[in-house]
Amino acid sequence: MSTASESALRPGTQTRRGSSVRVVAQPHWVNAWLLKSTARPHLRLDGTEHALTWSHAQTFPLDPGQHHLETFWRYRGIAIALGTGSLRLRITKGEDAVVVARNGPLNHQPLQPRLQA
Repeated sequence: MSTASESALRPGTQTRRGSSVRVVAQPHWVNAWLLKSTARPHLRLDGTEHALTWSHAQTFPLDPGQHHLETFWRYRGIAIALGTGSLRLRITKGEDAVVVARNGPLNHQPLQPRLQA
Protein backbone atom coordinates (compact mmCIF):
# COMPACT_ATOMS: atom_id res chain seq x y z
CA MET A 1 0.00 0.00 0.00
CA SER A 2 1.35 3.41 -0.91
CA THR A 3 1.30 6.48 1.26
CA ALA A 4 -0.43 9.73 0.34
CA SER A 5 2.88 11.40 -0.45
CA GLU A 6 3.87 8.56 -2.83
CA SER A 7 0.56 8.68 -4.70
CA ALA A 8 0.97 12.44 -5.24
CA LEU A 9 4.10 11.74 -7.30
CA ARG A 10 2.49 9.32 -9.76
CA PRO A 11 1.02 10.56 -13.05
CA GLY A 12 -2.76 10.60 -13.13
CA THR A 13 -3.20 11.47 -9.46
CA GLN A 14 -4.28 14.73 -7.84
CA THR A 15 -1.98 16.59 -5.51
CA ARG A 16 -2.64 18.58 -2.40
CA ARG A 17 -1.08 21.54 -4.22
CA GLY A 18 -3.73 21.23 -6.90
CA SER A 19 -1.44 22.34 -9.77
CA SER A 20 -1.16 19.98 -12.71
CA VAL A 21 -0.71 19.65 -16.43
CA ARG A 22 -2.86 17.35 -18.55
CA VAL A 23 -1.12 16.19 -21.72
CA VAL A 24 -2.65 14.46 -24.73
CA ALA A 25 -0.73 13.38 -27.86
CA GLN A 26 -2.87 13.56 -31.01
CA PRO A 27 -1.44 12.34 -34.32
CA HIS A 28 -2.47 14.22 -37.46
CA TRP A 29 -5.24 12.37 -39.32
CA VAL A 30 -3.07 12.00 -42.44
CA ASN A 31 -0.46 9.81 -40.73
CA ALA A 32 -2.33 8.65 -37.62
CA TRP A 33 -2.64 5.11 -39.02
CA LEU A 34 1.17 4.86 -39.28
CA LEU A 35 2.04 6.41 -35.93
CA LYS A 36 -0.64 4.59 -33.92
CA SER A 37 0.45 1.22 -35.27
CA THR A 38 4.24 1.67 -35.15
CA ALA A 39 5.16 4.38 -32.62
CA ARG A 40 4.51 5.45 -29.05
CA PRO A 41 4.35 9.08 -27.85
CA HIS A 42 6.45 10.25 -24.90
CA LEU A 43 6.68 13.30 -22.68
CA ARG A 44 9.85 14.63 -21.07
CA LEU A 45 8.70 16.87 -18.21
CA ASP A 46 11.54 18.78 -16.53
CA GLY A 47 13.95 16.06 -17.65
CA THR A 48 11.86 13.08 -16.50
CA GLU A 49 10.49 10.87 -19.26
CA HIS A 50 6.93 9.48 -19.28
CA ALA A 51 5.32 7.17 -21.82
CA LEU A 52 2.01 8.42 -23.20
CA THR A 53 -0.80 6.76 -25.16
CA TRP A 54 -2.11 8.26 -28.40
CA SER A 55 -5.34 10.25 -27.93
CA HIS A 56 -5.57 9.65 -24.16
CA ALA A 57 -5.03 12.48 -21.68
CA GLN A 58 -2.63 11.91 -18.81
CA THR A 59 -2.35 14.24 -15.81
CA PHE A 60 0.94 15.10 -14.11
CA PRO A 61 1.13 16.97 -10.77
CA LEU A 62 3.36 20.06 -10.77
CA ASP A 63 4.76 22.58 -8.35
CA PRO A 64 3.98 26.20 -9.23
CA GLY A 65 6.68 27.80 -11.39
CA GLN A 66 8.42 27.37 -14.75
CA HIS A 67 8.44 23.93 -16.40
CA HIS A 68 9.89 22.52 -19.62
CA LEU A 69 7.89 20.00 -21.65
CA GLU A 70 9.17 18.03 -24.63
CA THR A 71 6.96 15.68 -26.60
CA PHE A 72 8.23 13.13 -29.10
CA TRP A 73 7.62 9.64 -30.38
CA ARG A 74 9.67 6.48 -30.65
CA TYR A 75 9.08 3.74 -33.15
CA ARG A 76 8.70 0.38 -31.46
CA GLY A 77 12.08 -1.23 -30.80
CA ILE A 78 14.04 2.00 -31.42
CA ALA A 79 15.39 4.11 -28.56
CA ILE A 80 15.86 7.34 -30.55
CA ALA A 81 13.47 10.20 -29.76
CA LEU A 82 11.96 11.49 -33.02
CA GLY A 83 9.81 14.50 -33.87
CA THR A 84 10.65 16.40 -30.68
CA GLY A 85 8.66 19.54 -29.92
CA SER A 86 9.08 21.68 -26.81
CA LEU A 87 7.13 24.14 -24.67
CA ARG A 88 8.01 26.27 -21.66
CA LEU A 89 5.10 26.46 -19.26
CA ARG A 90 4.61 28.75 -16.26
CA ILE A 91 2.01 27.39 -13.87
CA THR A 92 0.56 29.05 -10.78
CA LYS A 93 -0.70 27.51 -7.55
CA GLY A 94 -3.97 25.69 -8.13
CA GLU A 95 -3.76 25.95 -11.94
CA ASP A 96 -4.64 22.96 -14.13
CA ALA A 97 -3.08 23.45 -17.58
CA VAL A 98 -4.04 21.43 -20.66
CA VAL A 99 -1.44 20.75 -23.36
CA VAL A 100 -2.20 19.09 -26.69
CA ALA A 101 0.76 17.77 -28.69
CA ARG A 102 0.08 17.27 -32.38
CA ASN A 103 2.36 16.54 -35.31
CA GLY A 104 1.86 17.82 -38.85
CA PRO A 105 0.65 15.85 -41.86
CA LEU A 106 4.21 14.97 -42.90
CA ASN A 107 5.92 12.29 -40.87
CA HIS A 108 9.04 14.37 -40.19
CA GLN A 109 7.10 17.21 -38.52
CA PRO A 110 7.50 17.42 -34.70
CA LEU A 111 4.95 16.44 -32.10
CA GLN A 112 4.52 20.08 -31.09
CA PRO A 113 2.94 20.76 -27.65
CA ARG A 114 0.59 23.74 -27.39
CA LEU A 115 -1.15 25.17 -24.35
CA GLN A 116 -4.94 25.10 -24.71
CA ALA A 117 -6.96 28.16 -23.70
